[in-house]
Amino acid sequence: MAQLAVGDLLEDRYRIDHPIARGGMSMVYRCVDLRLGRAVAAKVLDEKYLADPVFRQRFRREARAMAQLTHPNLVNVYDFGSDGDHLYLIMELITGGTLRELLAERGPMPPHAVATVMRSVLTGLSTAHKAGLVHRDIKPDNILISGDHRVKLADFGLVRAASASTVSSSQIVGTAAYLSPEQVDGSDITPASDVYSAGVVLFELLTGTVPFSGDNPLDHAYRRLADDVPAPSSRIGGVPSLMDALVATATARDPRDRFADAAEFLAALDDVAAELALPDFTVPVPKNSAAHRAAAVPTDITDLVGPPTMVTEITRPPVEQTRVQEVAVPARIPEAAVEEPPAEQPVSNRSRVGLIAWLVVVAVLTAAVAVGGWWFGSGRYGEIPQVLGMDRAGAVTLVEEAGFTPVTRIVYSDDVPVDQSAGTDPADGEKLVRGGEVTVLVSQGMPTVPAAEGMDVLAYQAAASERTLAVTTGEPVYSADVEEGMVAVTEPAGGEAVPIGTTVTVRVSRGPEPVQVPAVVGGTLADAEARLAELGLTVASVDQRYDGDSPAGRVLAVSPDQGTTLTRGSEVSLVVSSTLTVPDVSGMDEAAAKAALEAAGFTVSDSRRDSGATGTNAGTVVGTSPEAGELVDPADAEVTLTLAGRVTVPDVVGMTAGQARTVLEGVGLESGARERDDDRVVTRQRPSAGDDARVDSSVRLTLER
Repeated sequence: MAQLAVGDLLEDRYRIDHPIARGGMSMVYRCVDLRLGRAVAAKVLDEKYLADPVFRQRFRREARAMAQLTHPNLVNVYDFGSDGDHLYLIMELITGGTLRELLAERGPMPPHAVATVMRSVLTGLSTAHKAGLVHRDIKPDNILISGDHRVKLADFGLVRAASASTVSSSQIVGTAAYLSPEQVDGSDITPASDVYSAGVVLFELLTGTVPFSGDNPLDHAYRRLADDVPAPSSRIGGVPSLMDALVATATARDPRDRFADAAEFLAALDDVAAELALPDFTVPVPKNSAAHRAAAVPTDITDLVGPPTMVTEITRPPVEQTRVQEVAVPARIPEAAVEEPPAEQPVSNRSRVGLIAWLVVVAVLTAAVAVGGWWFGSGRYGEIPQVLGMDRAGAVTLVEEAGFTPVTRIVYSDDVPVDQSAGTDPADGEKLVRGGEVTVLVSQGMPTVPAAEGMDVLAYQAAASERTLAVTTGEPVYSADVEEGMVAVTEPAGGEAVPIGTTVTVRVSRGPEPVQVPAVVGGTLADAEARLAELGLTVASVDQRYDGDSPAGRVLAVSPDQGTTLTRGSEVSLVVSSTLTVPDVSGMDEAAAKAALEAAGFTVSDSRRDSGATGTNAGTVVGTSPEAGELVDPADAEVTLTLAGRVTVPDVVGMTAGQARTVLEGVGLESGARERDDDRVVTRQRPSAGDDARVDSSVRLTLER
C-alpha cells in the first residue's frame, strides 16, 4: 500500500494537507474537508495492521464509540470510512498538543493546575462511563489540549462495553505504566479500571513521574499487583495530604476500594479542591508539540474560498499547490484574436474591426474595475453572524461557515448560561475581511466571589478584578484562624455567584479575640471544658490531685488564673480532684458489692459479720468501712465489707425435708433433717417463718409420720 502524501484525497473529499504525528497503530494527518471547507484531522490505520482483523475491529470500535459520545471534553468524530487500502477516522483538529508534551515542557504541576486538568479529564471520562463504556487506555498521551486551552480525552481504540470487558486472553492490552491491576491479572474490567489509570495520571501530574518502574514493560505492569501506589508527597514536596488521600483511593489495588467510576472520582476531586480553596487555572497550550508545529504550516484551502471569478487573491498559496480556475479577465488579449491590418492601411477610428476590438477592451477593463471594486470593497468583507445563545461548538461552526477564523474566549455573563455563546468580538453584524479572526465569547455564567481567607487585600483585589468584581474594605474582625492584617471574611461570601461588577466588602483580621479565663473552680471537669471551648480556649492538660473536701472530677485550680486576659486559641491547664467516694453497696450480695467497689477504684481487703444485723441471707452486705459517701485518698482505697450476722427464717412448712434443707442452706441455716427423711413433708418448724436466727444455726423441722 502506498503511503499517503500531501495532496492525496480520501474518498475525493479529504485532502491530505500535512502530517501531524505517528501513533502506535496509526498516522494522524491534518486534512482539508473540501465539502465543508474546514481543517480536520484524519487518523489513518497503519498499513501493517490492515490485514489484522483484531486491529481493524478495534479501529472501527473507536469510531463507533467516539461518534456516540458528544461532550466538550471529548474529541469530536465527524466521519469514518475506507478508501482503497486506507481505513480512516475523521476527527476534530486539535492545534495545541498532548498532556505528555505539556509535562515534558513544564514538569510537575501545582495542585490547582492538576485539579483543573483532572476535572476536565474526569468530566469527559464520566460521559463514557455513563454510556456504559470503559476507555482502558487513560494516559497523558491520550489527553489533548486544544488551542483554546480546552482539555479533551481522545483515542478510544481500546474502548469496550463495561458489560463485555472481561479479559479472555493472556495478552495484556494497554500501556504498562497506567494499567490497573485487573488489566494485568485478567480480572473483570469495569469503570473502576479507568479510575485507577486516571489516579496514576494524577500521581504523574503532581510528581512528574509514574509510581512504578521495571526492567521491562511486563515487569513494570506486574509491580502494581504487589505494591500500592506511594503517596505523591513522598516523591515531591508541597503536595497536600488531601491530594495524597485522593490518589490512594483512586489507585487502591482492590477495585471495590476505589471510586466506582469517573463521576464519583470527579465529585471527590471537587470536594478536595473546595477544601483546599484551589484557585482557577487556565491550562497552557504546549509550545513544542507536534500539533503546534503542524499548525504553523498554513492550511491550503485555495479551492474553497473567494468568488469563482477572482483573478487575484490577497493571500496566495504556494505555487505548486495552486489549482487552475476559470477567470473573467484575461492577462492579455491573444494575438490571434485581432487581425493585424497591412502597414499601408492604418486602422482609423472608423475601422469596424478596430472598433469592435476597442469596445471589447473597454468592456473587459470596465468589468475588471467593477470586479476589483467589488472585491476590494464589499466583496472582500463578510458580515459576522449572530451566535448569541448558541452552544460553543455551534457558534464556532457558524463563524467558520461565514468565512472567518474563529477563536474562543471565556467571559462572564449575568444572562447567558454556562458554555453558551455570549456574542462575538467584533460584534455580530459588523463587516470584517474574510478569513479574519473572530472571537466567540463563551459564557462561564455569573462570576463567583473568590475565596479570600488568608489572602492579603492587594492579592484579593487582583483576584476579584479578574472576575469583574470591585473591592471595598469594611470594619476589621477578630479571627482565631486568620493572621492579623489578612482577609478574614467577605460579603458576599466566597463562592457565591454575583452579577458582573458587584462590589465585594472584605474585612481583615484583627487577630484572635481577647477573652478572660472564666470562673470554673469548684465545677465539674465537663462543665469547665465546655465553658472554655465556648470562649475559644483550649485545655492543654488536666492534672489530678487528692483533696479530702472535693468529690472526684471537681476543678481545684486553673492556670492561668481565673480572670486573666488571653486571646482565642490560647491554652489553659486544669487541676481536678482525684478523691474517691465510697459507693453504697448495702443490700447487695457479697460478690456484687465487691464488683461495684472495684469498679469505683477500691480494693476489698476483708469482710466481717455484724451479729446484730439481719439480712436476707448470709452473704448480704449491710455496710462498709469506710462508710458509703466518705471521700478517700486513691492511694489508700481499701474497703472492708460488713455482712449480716442474722438472717430471716424462710417458710418451709409443706415442703419435703429435702426441699427445706436446700432453702435453709441457701440463706445460711442448717435443717437438721436426715437424708433418709428427704421425702417426708414438713408439718412444723422452729424458729417460725419470719423470725431472726443466727447465721449457721439450725431450724428444727417436724415431719409427717
